[in-house]
Amino acid sequence: MKILTDLHTHTNRSSHAYSTIYENVAQAAKRGLELIAITDHAPTSNEGIHLNHFIYLPIFLPRVIEGVTVLRGIEVNILDETGKLDISERLLDKLDIVIASCHENVFEPNAEQLLKTYTAVINNPRVDIIGHLCRNDFYSDFDEIIRLAMTHNKLIEINNLSFKSRKPERIEGCKILMQKCLENDAKIVVNSDAHFCTHVGELEEITDYLKNIGYPENLIINRNKAALFEFLGKDFA
Repeated sequence: MKILTDLHTHTNRSSHAYSTIYENVAQAAKRGLELIAITDHAPTSNEGIHLNHFIYLPIFLPRVIEGVTVLRGIEVNILDETGKLDISERLLDKLDIVIASCHENVFEPNAEQLLKTYTAVINNPRVDIIGHLCRNDFYSDFDEIIRLAMTHNKLIEINNLSFKSRKPERIEGCKILMQKCLENDAKIVVNSDAHFCTHVGELEEITDYLKNIGYPENLIINRNKAALFEFLGKDFA
């Protein structure tokens, strides 16, 4: 199983990542990827960057670098259980790909808030991907969240950084999420969440696990650029 795109990568514009956009793209080219998305953190989190980065990203970042298609994206913060995000709708409309995630230093829903929070986010037409859901400690609502995502054409992220975490509960959360997605025939994306260039496209541990549980490759939407573009209904020419 080979994944030819990576839709969740951070650069040194985020305060806790350490490579440039070019270094990330060069690593993607070295690994034979067709496409990479640059998805730095939105301003609210401690790792976030200035709003101007996202304003000018669609203007100045080339669409193709070193033969790799580059999507101009963002990882937005979910701010509360109403699904509020920390970037305006007008700006999100200018970006290619939007990942919505909860982060501990911004907002982490409790068991009672989990379903309400993700229901609101999934209903937001500007969100494409639900980021690292497996980092939550509460799994009882996963089935319902996954079904809602499928109904609203959202993608569930399987996050390699969480799967390689030193925290056993995150690894267990990833395994539960993958199993729940399999049981629901859910469409997923497999991303590195790279914070250093050598980790871009580093997806082997996740893909080996998915292969072992029999996850259908046709449900992995970022398996290649053509499948991703068909799902999104865009070719980003």
